[in-house]
Amino acid sequence: MLLALGAAGCGDDGAGVSASASGTDSITGITTVGTTTGDPTTTAPTTTATTGVSASDSESGTTAVTGNTVTESSSTAGDDQCEGGTLCGQPASCCPAGNECLADNCMPECDSGVHCGPSLECCAIGQICSGAECVMPTGPCQDSYDCKAGEYCEQTLGQCLPQPDPLTCEIIPEFDSLNVFLEWQWTEQDVLSSPAVADLDGDGVPEVVVNATQFDYTTGIVVVLDGASGLEKFRIEHDPVNQKYGTQGRSTLAVGDVSGDGLPDIVFAGREAGGKSPIHAYDHAGAWLWTSHDADNAQVSTGVQNGGATLANFDNDPQAEVVFGATLIDHDGLVVWNLNNNGGLVGAPPNYPGGLSAVADVTGDGYPEIVSGKQAWKVAWTADAPPTVMVTELWNNTDGTDGWPAIADLDQNGTPEVVLAASGMVRVLDGLTGKLWCGVDPTGVMCEGNDALRTQPHTIPGGGLGGPPTVGDFDGDGRPELAIAAASQYTVFDLHREGEEIVKPDNDPMPALGAIYRRWSSITQDQSSNVTGSSVFDFQGDGAAEVTYNDECYARVYSGIDGSILLKIENSSATIHEYPLVVDADADGNSEILMVATLVDGCDDPGYQQRKGVFLYGDAGDGWVPTRRVWTQHTYHVTGTTSAGNVPMVEDNNWTTPGLNNYRQNVQGEGVFNAPDLTVELSIGLGFCPKQLELIATVRNEGALGVPAGVDVDFYLGQDATGILLDKIDTTVALLPGGSEKIKLVVDAPPLDMTADFYVEIDQASAGDGEILECNEDNNSDLTTAAACPPPPR
Repeated sequence: MLLALGAAGCGDDGAGVSASASGTDSITGITTVGTTTGDPTTTAPTTTATTGVSASDSESGTTAVTGNTVTESSSTAGDDQCEGGTLCGQPASCCPAGNECLADNCMPECDSGVHCGPSLECCAIGQICSGAECVMPTGPCQDSYDCKAGEYCEQTLGQCLPQPDPLTCEIIPEFDSLNVFLEWQWTEQDVLSSPAVADLDGDGVPEVVVNATQFDYTTGIVVVLDGASGLEKFRIEHDPVNQKYGTQGRSTLAVGDVSGDGLPDIVFAGREAGGKSPIHAYDHAGAWLWTSHDADNAQVSTGVQNGGATLANFDNDPQAEVVFGATLIDHDGLVVWNLNNNGGLVGAPPNYPGGLSAVADVTGDGYPEIVSGKQAWKVAWTADAPPTVMVTELWNNTDGTDGWPAIADLDQNGTPEVVLAASGMVRVLDGLTGKLWCGVDPTGVMCEGNDALRTQPHTIPGGGLGGPPTVGDFDGDGRPELAIAAASQYTVFDLHREGEEIVKPDNDPMPALGAIYRRWSSITQDQSSNVTGSSVFDFQGDGAAEVTYNDECYARVYSGIDGSILLKIENSSATIHEYPLVVDADADGNSEILMVATLVDGCDDPGYQQRKGVFLYGDAGDGWVPTRRVWTQHTYHVTGTTSAGNVPMVEDNNWTTPGLNNYRQNVQGEGVFNAPDLTVELSIGLGFCPKQLELIATVRNEGALGVPAGVDVDFYLGQDATGILLDKIDTTVALLPGGSEKIKLVVDAPPLDMTADFYVEIDQASAGDGEILECNEDNNSDLTTAAACPPPPR
């Protein structure tokens, strides 16, 4: 006489379960939560919640109300009545005390709460289930670029784990357009330049740092916004008496650690005097650090205007150095090089001043060089006090005017090329020599002594100067392509490399081997400056990146393959150099599009509404692949920035890092398709019989990605969610891969001559797919039928 359950089950999703409702009696619920968790870093306290629930049976018409408090499962009287145990499986059998119901089987309790593999192996405390193996996390991380090759960053845990191979729980997005919603907006002032994003205060949520203009386009202030809400955290007003300095409103700021405290600082060009700007640095809380100066502590200024800050490391210490064009500043504000006393203007066309320098080891000697545009500069740095710094010209390309650079390995031979947009032309330079690229031969041998074979510059369609170039794999062929905005067109360029599939407009000529050619162009409107930037993101993770771009009137997302418009948003822009960017600005594990706006005239579409400020858009279904939480400067590339928003002491080459070889593109790294798979199993605890039953919902994560605490667990009297809701309880701990938590609810037992049916669901399963995207949405409920306490012994 062990059981008195006609069919008490755990592990079934409720489909096809037979049950008799004719004997169902009134049941009321009292909550008790006792947890077993898969989070190795947290010991969850026992949580007790007391509930008094009234429930009326539709047939008997009786009502019962209880309000007792229970903290854990208790023992039961009677050695032959499953003492201290639970009822498990179909048909039900007893799991004695010290066991648990898992996958309809009675198994020994697992202290870690983490089960793994087909045999549901119990992992040791501190281990996680990765694939089918119990593994230990290998180190802290904020994104997968903090981890070793073959590992991913488990965001819920903040630790690196081996990437499952094969990956059996994944979500691969598929969509033809982007369905966005506005997550937040800040609309107090115009913003002309791209913001920077990083976690300034180390609280786990990024800040958005904005150069907001005042009075006119050349004067502004720094405003720091909360990345999760868009609410203003602080601003740096122009009050020189109190060491508060405003900005050059057209320039682009940057963030990174220059103070050595491990937190990103804010670096920007100050307001102009005589056409030049001092450079200022403030810490994460808005406290002044320094203003650019010489060895005698006298202020030093340089031309900046439309330029921006680039942070890099030249001396292998934790603090970053600052580059504006051909001006180099040590981490403490000491100006160590300022070409012609006005170096910040170097690296731009003659009629649109302001450099956006790239920094990379283009020579392969292990030391970074400055690529200001058509010139590259060797930096010899000796760490004295003050440092001894010698900057010498490495090369100077004379095949066109100066312009804005991007760096990538276009022929994939292990050495970088420089993509230069300058005065309406795009040209590709050899990173080591500065000569035009030898596109016909990755070894360069064919072009030695025969410059006529080198890849010639190509006109940028649409007229105007052309903005800073973007590099990414736009067509999914595994090779990088180029993209540049002009006055009336946005264009993706391809390169005729050996084995290239040529895709081009019908009327364009067939390109020669090694030539730059047009893949597609799209009509835009940027007649004011025609130097707008753009960025790249692969929203679906399919290998073909999309373009994010904003002209004077609209922010758009283009398919990199053919230029079709996936998203179009009214967003008026001054088109200085700014661009929309893709980043996880609120640390929710999802990618967002961040854009700025300025009130400008010239958009004549009927009903068009200008606007100003900063706007964050997310995917309405959270279907975009995840990405990093940082975007620190105009010349952003993944290896130039740690996940903390700082410059690495020694930067890895972006073009040789697997999955990169791009410029102004954000990514996620390993684990991009990893998904959770939450399941729930309902078993019956008899420890409170004969008066009460204990409903035990074991919520497990059988997937490859963790889920934060707060998953809805809903208990019902009846066979589905149309029954009487007994209680709604949230999980209290993160459910990591393989991890589980037991959510318990004590209810009145039916009279001895009657039974009751119970149903449990998680993540609002009966209403659809719920809030949590899972690789399997069909296992989020369970049913137990004909439940009752055993009759007393005779």
